[in-house]
Amino acid sequence: MSESPTILVIGPTPPPFHGVSVATEAVLKSDLCHRFRLCHLDLSDRRGVQHVDKPDLHDVVLFLKQWRRLIVLLRKERPDVAYLPLSQSTIGFLRDSLLMLPAWIAGAHVVLHLHGGNFKAWYDGRSFLIRAYVRMVFRLVSYVAVLGESLSHLFAGLIAPHRIAVVPNGIDWPAIHKTVHEPHRYRILHLSTLSQLKGALVLLAAIPHVLKVRQDVEFMLAGPWLHEEDRREAESFVAHHGLSTHVIFTGPVNTVKHKRSIYSSADLFVFPGIQQEGQPLVVLEAMASGLPVLFTNRGCLRDTVIEGDCGLEVRCNDPRHLADRILWFLDHPEEVQRMGWNARERFERFYTSERFIRRLDELFTLAA
Repeated sequence: MSESPTILVIGPTPPPFHGVSVATEAVLKSDLCHRFRLCHLDLSDRRGVQHVDKPDLHDVVLFLKQWRRLIVLLRKERPDVAYLPLSQSTIGFLRDSLLMLPAWIAGAHVVLHLHGGNFKAWYDGRSFLIRAYVRMVFRLVSYVAVLGESLSHLFAGLIAPHRIAVVPNGIDWPAIHKTVHEPHRYRILHLSTLSQLKGALVLLAAIPHVLKVRQDVEFMLAGPWLHEEDRREAESFVAHHGLSTHVIFTGPVNTVKHKRSIYSSADLFVFPGIQQEGQPLVVLEAMASGLPVLFTNRGCLRDTVIEGDCGLEVRCNDPRHLADRILWFLDHPEEVQRMGWNARERFERFYTSERFIRRLDELFTLAA
């Protein structure tokens, strides 16, 4: 019997919890270990999510240790495939390239996974020399995975289309039974690392417009604030407009049990992001929890949440349009139920961890 191919998984694991670290952990704990020999180079920065993609001297020292560990792993394991997430910043890409090059020299096929949607905008905005360097690095790459079909164009001119694979995120999430509120107030949920770029302030700005029409509604913003200035602006807005009886800030959500209880208490999920996204795990969690989703056209959210089937799209950074969409749902409870059912069904078809691992299995088999 031939020996199983060896896959070197390069990436962070939780904590902190974010899309890339959760996906890396899912790979390492999956059934892929029965098909391949998995080894791991951990890129985690345990200081917290606020330090992700914010390079400093600590990151330089950490990278030197990680690079030395990489050389040891390459000599010891002789991997057939090196699989790593792809950054969307200049420093991040340079770091990634310094991880790819030794793996390629050691004979590994390089497989990249883009967990965002901003790579082309970053690439197009770089100097001629940086773009030339990116093109040179991509000559070493065997395959690139993206989160949705609509993101495949991000690598036009850098790698052949047949070497671009669609591998969406996937999670384990049981069906959730809704919590019944008496007397009933519709609960609109936004769960994320709260920030202006994730849409928290847009949602707050929409609330006074909603309350002019409906009072039987409350808004829950769950999660820690990423920036102190955003938190102060949010609390000032709530106080100035007298929204405290309709707005709940939960603070950090530290356990899966707590998170699932929050989803079970909600009627509608809102993700009005401003920045470019990939495929936020909180959107998959909301769909898996049977919640319709209001979303902006960021990343591959149009691929994920089908307009009119699992939710509705809202214009980016437009509080009035967001308020109108929320009011439409409040006036159509039967649509809330229908789209919630559809969201759960779509999750089960496309976004489970089993589906995620199956697609990676296919990709690794091609690459090895």
